[in-house]
Order: sequence, then structure tokens, then C-alpha cells
Amino acid sequence: LKRRSRDPPVPTQFQSRSRPTMPETMEITAAAKSGDGTVVNVGIKMEGSFQCPDCRQKFDTEKAKQLHWKFIHDPNRHQED
Repeated sequence: LKRRSRDPPVPTQFQSRSRPTMPETMEITAAAKSGDGTVVNVGIKMEGSFQCPDCRQKFDTEKAKQLHWKFIHDPNRHQED
């Protein structure tokens, strides 16, 4: 790795000459997929059976819906700014 004298030193963990490569194919489980191909539904799970009462997100299980609500919508949950 070449660097100019005025550049800060590069940490050892970043001095590798080879960069990691992405796999040629990537498997994505059905549970991780979202949307229906439209801009309106980007990031919204469409096939879930359990609808969040406060947004358009759907979940495969009641427990997943409850965890989502707890961490996203619960007004009593402590939030740091």
C-alpha cells in the first residue's frame, strides 16, 4: 500500500492488498424479502399474516409483530437522542 508522506498512517487491519469479494450468488430467505416491486412498498413485508396496528408492516408471527411494535412504536420505551 503506497501512501503519501502527508497522509495519516493506515491501521494494520486495513493494509490487506486483496479486497474481500462478494459471492457470485446470494441466497435470501423468504422471511428477509419485502416489497412487491413498487416504490410505494419498498421495505414493506407484503405476505405477513400479522399487521402492525401503527404502520403498514406485516409479520409472519405475532411475536415478531410485538417485538417490532416494542422497538419501533412503543411511546414508553426509552429513546436516546
